[in-house]
Order: sequence, then structure tokens, then C-alpha cells
Amino acid sequence: MATDSMQSQAASPWTGDLRAFRCPSCSGDLAASDAGLSCVGCGTPYPIRDDVLIVKAWSDENNRVAQDFYDSPLWPRFRFWEKLTWWCNGGEKRARNQVLRHLPSQPGLKLLDVAVGDGVYLPWMPNDWDVVGVDVSWTQLAACRPRTQGKTVRLIQGEAENLPLHNAQFDAVLSIGAFNYFNDPEGSLREMVRATRPGGTIVISDEMPNLTDRMIGHKLGVPALDRWIVSRLMHLGDPFTDMVERYRDLDVRAIADRVMPGVEYHEVWRGLGYVLVGRVPG
Repeated sequence: MATDSMQSQAASPWTGDLRAFRCPSCSGDLAASDAGLSCVGCGTPYPIRDDVLIVKAWSDENNRVAQDFYDSPLWPRFRFWEKLTWWCNGGEKRARNQVLRHLPSQPGLKLLDVAVGDGVYLPWMPNDWDVVGVDVSWTQLAACRPRTQGKTVRLIQGEAENLPLHNAQFDAVLSIGAFNYFNDPEGSLREMVRATRPGGTIVISDEMPNLTDRMIGHKLGVPALDRWIVSRLMHLGDPFTDMVERYRDLDVRAIADRVMPGVEYHEVWRGLGYVLVGRVPG
């Protein structure tokens, strides 16, 4: 039994170098403790559950809406529509590669993935990349874990607005499918930039904020029809649908340009989504 316990502990991704990680409360260094990790400055404990570091188990505002959605039965029902979108764009790998191709191809890349979700694309990445994935949803992180086998990946339950990471730790940052509805999109982007080395690459992708403008209800002048489609037929539910409607005018290009002047903007997935590609100022 003791041998099994020692092997399990040795296999944990959190037994290695922790210099990149910091306490989100006081910015102090993190160190191993009996329950997981703890801050050497303020003493705040951060438990590790199933190899996932829990920095914030329960979110609020928009992040809580997203957390509740992905941790509910609605998410599996919505996946049909996600898969249909990928099919219409040549399959999931080809569709996601419209985003992933903007990442640097350097060996040993240190990558931060904000809103890593179920990590479906992790197996496509080089085995020598060092990845830290952050997400608010426990269900998504649990689904991601099997895809980390054979790779250097550390998973964290936490929020984009307060990353538990020291400055200038990563070569690149990736965020797919969450930026529009972070509690603070601009604040989250500034956190990504803070955690990335000068000259590093930031790649952000999401659906068009005003995507429902293309739906039949808006074209007929009956937006309530689109709300029913999104909430009931597509299974996003009322809270998530309310959030989509509130942020339909979000200007993602302006947000990105304030943080990373000269950011590139590309439309993907037949105009259903966008990709922002920027460089961290020196």
C-alpha cells in the first residue's frame, strides 16, 4: 500500500518545479503541502483533487453561468450543434486547426491554455510542449485529464481574471470558446499578457458575439424565436442565452487592440467565429 501511494504521488504533475505558480491572493510563491499546495506568504491552501489544482472551485457572475452550464446535463445536449459546426467546416481537427495554426511551432513550447475545456486538441500538440490548462468547469477538466497522458500538462480549476501564475512564464497563450463571456474579457487578456514573455504569441478564438443576428428570427423581425431556438432547441438554457444577448455588441477587436496594438483579426468557420493573434509588447 505504501509503495502504491508513493508511486501515485510521484506520478502527480504537481510534484515538479512550481516556480511558475503564484498565489492569486497575495502573489506569493506556492509550495507543496499535505493537502496539495499552499502559499508560502499568506498560507492560503490550494487543494489538489484528481491531479487538478483547485484555485477557485466556485465562480460568480458570467463565469458561474458558464460553470453551471458545462457542469450540467445541458452541455452534452448542446454538443450536437458544436459537432455539426465542425462537420460543416471539414471536421473538428480541420476546423480547430484554423485557430491552432497561429501558435508558434517551436520545440519545447511553454503554452498556457485559458478555458482548456475537455482538451480535445491536446493529443494533436507536440509531446515536448509544456502546457498549463485553466478552466472553471470541473466536468470539463475531468474530461480533459485522460487526454494529458504522455504529455506535460498541469490542470487548474480557476478563472482567467486572476491567473495563479507569475509574470512572463509562457511562450504562448491559447484561448478557444470562452473570451466573449469572461467576467472581464479585457482584464482576462491583460492577465494572459502578464503571464507571457515579451514577444510571445496570444491566440484567442470564439464565436461572433452577434452570431444570432444571422438566425431566422432576426431576419423575420421576431428575435424571440431565436431566443427559443438558442435556449431550448440548442439547449444553452436561459441563463446562458441571457448572457449571449447581453454581450451581442462586444467589440473584441477594440478590446484586443487596447492591450496588444496591431493585433491581427481573422474570421473562421465560414464567418461564425473569429481569431485574434497578438504579440506581447517588449
